[in-house]
Amino acid sequence: MAIMKTAYFYGGSDIRVVEEEIPKPGAGEVLFRVMSAGVCGSDLHNYRGHRTREGAPWQQGHELSGEIAAVGEGVDGLEVGMRVGIEAEHLLGCGTCRPCLDGQYHICLNRGIRHGVRQSSHGFSQYDVCVAENVVPLPDRVSFDAAALVDCYACGVHATNRVPDVDGQTVAIIGAGAIALTLGQVLKSRGAERVVLVGTRKHPVEVAVSAGSADVGVVSSESDPVRAVLAVSGGEGVGVTFETVGGQNQLIQQAVEMTRRGGVVSVLGLFTKPQTIDPALAMEKEVAIQWSNSFSSWNGRSEFGEALELLGAGKLNPEPIVTHHFGIDDIAKAFATADDKRSSGAIRVVVKPWE
Repeated sequence: MAIMKTAYFYGGSDIRVVEEEIPKPGAGEVLFRVMSAGVCGSDLHNYRGHRTREGAPWQQGHELSGEIAAVGEGVDGLEVGMRVGIEAEHLLGCGTCRPCLDGQYHICLNRGIRHGVRQSSHGFSQYDVCVAENVVPLPDRVSFDAAALVDCYACGVHATNRVPDVDGQTVAIIGAGAIALTLGQVLKSRGAERVVLVGTRKHPVEVAVSAGSADVGVVSSESDPVRAVLAVSGGEGVGVTFETVGGQNQLIQQAVEMTRRGGVVSVLGLFTKPQTIDPALAMEKEVAIQWSNSFSSWNGRSEFGEALELLGAGKLNPEPIVTHHFGIDDIAKAFATADDKRSSGAIRVVVKPWE
């Protein structure tokens, strides 16, 4: 019996690494060795107790890349040994509801369910199985770590697709985590003239500027972020403000205040606490508040694929964003490091199951 190591999550900081049998790919599926898996902010919600799950322990890890180890019956175009990126299986659509028929499978009425079974990626494991349609060969210049960030970059592609054209515009980003930094690079690749990034700590803001994710960095603990953004934008506010933090802070109101009249607030952050805004100000400015949930396709084109193309073309700079690596046996340390970024200095923590 072939054995692998995998992590199970029991809620909070209770994470246990066990050995179990390596899964086998079924028809239309691919088995791959997981080479890199990022610890996403959404992975931390259960860890922090902001969202809980009842019942059996679970596996997770949806920002991942790997190397094909076996293919199931009926899989064409994918071969053993290929380096691949993996589109998260929790985004699978049913294929028959209205959103799916419109190409928006990320908002499918039964997202993540196939044949009555909920699907998920298991990046915090040495091996995982995925439907072949979500497995994409990597360009030679794209590393496994960079490929594990494609999920983040694709979220940025989707958010950018949903707002007015940013070419030549000044825009703002609230947040200085991996989603913010990858989004900033996507915005620059789309022609944004100036990206103003607001973070709470100096170090990640400095990394954002040096990585090409922002032109102007604002540290909110040192200066008022709204005034700073207004100053950069000549007093009128920016055309689009992207909120990428979520959590429990009141940030949508802040985004409204730094956005110009007739502008857009795009919310990427996953909030775990209700938000309060001043509707009189939002109405006076006629600011549109929209939500950007993951990614799928846009005008028939895969947003995951577009993000990977930008990486392959050298238009994005992933290396400064990955700051820490841990092996599977140290996954508890990986989560603790990702959870306490103020002390660790982490931006994106990556688990390398074979190290």
